[in-house]
Amino acid sequence: MLIRPSCKKDVKAISHVYLQTWQDTYLGLVPFGYLYTMSFNRLENDFISNLKSNDIINYVAEDDSKVIGFISGGHARQNDGIYNGEIYALYVLKYHQRQGVGGQLVSALAKGLNGIGIYSMLVWVLENNPYRRFYEKINGIYLQTKQMPFAGEVLDIAAYGWVDTGLIHC
Repeated sequence: MLIRPSCKKDVKAISHVYLQTWQDTYLGLVPFGYLYTMSFNRLENDFISNLKSNDIINYVAEDDSKVIGFISGGHARQNDGIYNGEIYALYVLKYHQRQGVGGQLVSALAKGLNGIGIYSMLVWVLENNPYRRFYEKINGIYLQTKQMPFAGEVLDIAAYGWVDTGLIHC
């Protein structure tokens, strides 16, 4: 397996991973209509914009030259003075989970953030996400739960954080 910075040629594969993992993971957790209407073309456009941004760091995980996961992050969207970085998205295809891929992606992002002077980070996840314990496994500390409007509903989201990304153990 290879972890590397993502590039424009990865956009279709990243969009596929995103769409597939949302449908596999969030069925029953987010409104069905939202999952049903997710647009591959819109996702591609969003990821092209992410790649063009100097404020977003992106990595992909490849296995046999195929993208099986990705991570995006950068400066925390809501600066609280403690957590300066944020994981915006982390997705790994179902059949490649529990093999260390997610941990390697998080480590790569943490190093990328360190390279721009960010040494703490957090992530927001759906409270009912069956994979949220992954963040505890890599030493993320539960911070809080809050409610977020999403697709006409209100969902509970939980934050996990690392005051020192050097504490991440994968």
